[in-house]
Amino acid sequence: MKQAAQGNFITRDHRYVYLGGSLIALLGLSLLAGQAHPYSFLTAENAPGILCRVICWGFLALSGLALMVKMAYWNNYDQTVMRRPGLVRVSRWFSYLTALCCLLAVMDRAVLQLVYTVQLCLQAESNPQGFVPSMVYMSLKGKDLLITGIWTTVRIALLGTAIAFVLSIFMVFLRIQEPNRRDKDHVRAIKWLASRFARFYIFIIRGTPMMVQALIFYYFGFNLFKRTNMTVTEINQIWSFFISGLCTVSLNSTAYLTEVLRGGIQAIDRGQTEAARSLGMTSWQSMIKVVFPQAVKNSIPAIGNEFIINIKDSSVLSVIGVMDLMYATKSVSGIYFRSLEIYCVAAILYLILTWLSSLLLKYLGSKLDSPYRGIPSSN
Repeated sequence: MKQAAQGNFITRDHRYVYLGGSLIALLGLSLLAGQAHPYSFLTAENAPGILCRVICWGFLALSGLALMVKMAYWNNYDQTVMRRPGLVRVSRWFSYLTALCCLLAVMDRAVLQLVYTVQLCLQAESNPQGFVPSMVYMSLKGKDLLITGIWTTVRIALLGTAIAFVLSIFMVFLRIQEPNRRDKDHVRAIKWLASRFARFYIFIIRGTPMMVQALIFYYFGFNLFKRTNMTVTEINQIWSFFISGLCTVSLNSTAYLTEVLRGGIQAIDRGQTEAARSLGMTSWQSMIKVVFPQAVKNSIPAIGNEFIINIKDSSVLSVIGVMDLMYATKSVSGIYFRSLEIYCVAAILYLILTWLSSLLLKYLGSKLDSPYRGIPSSN
């Protein structure tokens, strides 16, 4: 319904045709005012370029005329010639034509300009001086490092979230344990210790930065293996940067997903547990077969958001040498001694990864009848 309403707003005659069309016309003229390149088909000399400029200026003139009439007849503008149905309809179709010209300008000055820049960078022997050409050149020359970094980032985020989900299932059962009067003394003690352990773990992980955790986990594991008189090469084969980074992401996400699942369990109506118990199920069976599946289903959006956050937060693992996207970006920057350009490329790549992940989670959520709502993570 909302999309239909938006479509009706665009196609029907309304008071914002002149304003919206003017903004589109100004955008098209600003693009056409830029310097043409060899692939341009909308130049200041050829007929298509002149026609697009005339259309944009013509709509601006019509919009300016409507504005002057509006200022002169403020109280009875609806009775003026500018509000006649035929002229309003013409202005709307005129705005469509202006939007088409703007789209052609985008194709000419943005898309084809990028294609031309890529071709120049492929033939260039050194890093160009321009900002965008330098971005393209460094991306093309360092594509092997960037692809490796992207693949490592996706693997760490995906495997880390999956491992964290499995661990959080165990941790949430420890977290929700509450002693009751019917329990024996040793059972009450075990439940109390389990709950306090889970709370302490969550408190420590959520209260310290992931970068610090990565350094602690890596050097703790390295020093632990070093006590076995293993060489550095042998230690790196077992306790590699990737394994250390994966452990960091997994253990960090476990704390957050534990709280996510705990919230999902507490959101389930207590009457469902009582109904399961009345059917003869034990407390454990009612939790496993009734409560927990619903809690997981309700927590899917937050779990997906944790995966997206892990894609971004994995960038801190570069401090221990994990060959992720951030480490690859630093490597390319060190090769060409240019930082801003390649870091902008990294930002675009992270944005693409999170956007594609959001689309995938939205699709999976629709299949599981648990629509992705963009719930912010607690991380």
